[in-house]
Amino acid sequence: MTSAETPSPDAPIQDAETAIAAGLERALQHQAAGRLDEAQTMLDALAETHGTPPKVLHYQGMNQILRGDHEDGLTKIRAVLEITPQDVLVLSDLGSVLAQGGQMDEALEHFQSAVDLAPNFSLAQSNLGAALVVKDRHAEAIPHLEKAIELDPRLLDAHTNLGTALNQRQQFDRAIDVLFKALAIDPQSVTAHIGLAGALFRRERHEAAEHHARRALELAPGAAEARLHLGNILAASGRIDAAAEELLNVARLPGLQVMGLSRLVHLRRTVPDSPELKILQALLERADELIEPQRATLHFAAGKAFDDLGDYSAAIGQLAEANRLNREQHPYDRQINIERAERLRDFASPALLERVSGQGPSNLAPIFICGMPRSGTTLMDQMFSRHPQVQAGGELAATMVALRKNGRIRQALEESIPDSDLTADDFAQLGEAYSAFLHGEGLRSEYVSDKMPSNYLYAGLLAAALPRAKFLIMRRHPMDCLLSNYLQHFGQNQPFSSDFGDLAAVYRQFDLMAKHWLRVLPGRVREVHYEDVVADAGTTMRGVVEFVGLDWADEMLDHTASSRQVNTASVAQVREPIYGSSVAKWRRYGPLLGGLAEELRDFLTEEELAACGL
Repeated sequence: MTSAETPSPDAPIQDAETAIAAGLERALQHQAAGRLDEAQTMLDALAETHGTPPKVLHYQGMNQILRGDHEDGLTKIRAVLEITPQDVLVLSDLGSVLAQGGQMDEALEHFQSAVDLAPNFSLAQSNLGAALVVKDRHAEAIPHLEKAIELDPRLLDAHTNLGTALNQRQQFDRAIDVLFKALAIDPQSVTAHIGLAGALFRRERHEAAEHHARRALELAPGAAEARLHLGNILAASGRIDAAAEELLNVARLPGLQVMGLSRLVHLRRTVPDSPELKILQALLERADELIEPQRATLHFAAGKAFDDLGDYSAAIGQLAEANRLNREQHPYDRQINIERAERLRDFASPALLERVSGQGPSNLAPIFICGMPRSGTTLMDQMFSRHPQVQAGGELAATMVALRKNGRIRQALEESIPDSDLTADDFAQLGEAYSAFLHGEGLRSEYVSDKMPSNYLYAGLLAAALPRAKFLIMRRHPMDCLLSNYLQHFGQNQPFSSDFGDLAAVYRQFDLMAKHWLRVLPGRVREVHYEDVVADAGTTMRGVVEFVGLDWADEMLDHTASSRQVNTASVAQVREPIYGSSVAKWRRYGPLLGGLAEELRDFLTEEELAACGL
């Protein structure tokens, strides 16, 4: 017998491996076709014949889990991991099984191990990113999901999870881009349509947002999140009755019930026979079963509903509990706000403003409508949106984006370089960055309104950067303004609104800032009192329009006809004629607001303090 005819000692092993590979392939074909019993029979036969190799044991366990035998299947996969602790497929599959069973912390450990062992394994990166999204660790999830897509551009789940993470980080433009790519992979991805509806809504592209919300509902009529988005979109465009119908449907179903109910309660006035009132009362009876964020949302909704019904004692009790929960979830450092405001006032001295102003873009005359939240900024923006020469921008992120791009001004504010190092060109670049942001948003008119309330902090910087900018600082009676903030569920976006002391401290800094800008920016800043707009809109607005350098337009007084979409807490109010029911609303609460009045003592008359029992 020649050497060529001599059997190799490895032949039996190779034959076994070939048989196992062929058997596993056929078992997986059965599994893919839904023939789980046939797959299990074949896997069991392989195990009996070949002594349960790790790969066979792995697939046995996964198939058992698919058949509903979760415990035994999980035991098999854990056993495989003991034998082959560095098998990234086993780590990934075990992580997926644990994640599906709600054991997310252990799942994360296995996904992380898989990524550490095989950083270029796209599925491992995708699974780790998905798990981090579930854990609300969105900033950490983004690079893993981006890596997964780089490795395999056809991974649908990586795209949709990345869209979710970007939406949660308020990176809406990037989310829109990623989610459109997801739809290119699978045009019927309900998750992608829902994510797009949310992102497009936040970018105020309401027609496109509505299309994707409705498409998601065509594909999955029970998709509560799509219906919630649709309700929000309809409300923002003024279709209040249609919005209420969609939100009521959400409020009647499990899942996003609390969110839908809250949105509905804040959309329209609650009356004794409102269907949402019965849902609210039922949910309050089992509030302890809800997780804390849901409980906070529920109690805020109850506070608004009882306020509508005139039961102010019940309302303040619900609001106190809601805000207590919010404070625990989103702590607020009062001192940071005070130090920031003080630094901005010191920085924007008359001497610095005189030295660096005047070189910014002169073709833009922005109208900054700013002040405390809930002070009338949305109403003012809606009225300007009716002026034929004004593009209403809404709450624009332009100031923060422009500041992030100007490192030298940031360094000076942080006192890492002296203020004297700044030049007029630094502020010209700030103005150019602001203008570029507007152009990127399609805002190209000479006059553009920007109603970001917090711009009152940066009026000095913006005045130096934009020589034609005018600033309307909205004022509202502090008790009304702060009560309105206390009523709203701002969450992490405005954590100071959860405590009377914090609210008063922020108001005190606002008052100092407003007075400072009136003094150092004469002719550029005008205070507008919400109560004056309500009492005599015609006279008040004529003065305001003249101040910003425009001719009067009668249509400004018909702000309800505006096609401007509204995404803020004022959505329902600005669709109604100007009304006075929000003036002196705090008096209805009387001594129930004694704690707030005590914090605002310096701003109130003796009569107002007495009305609060002080």
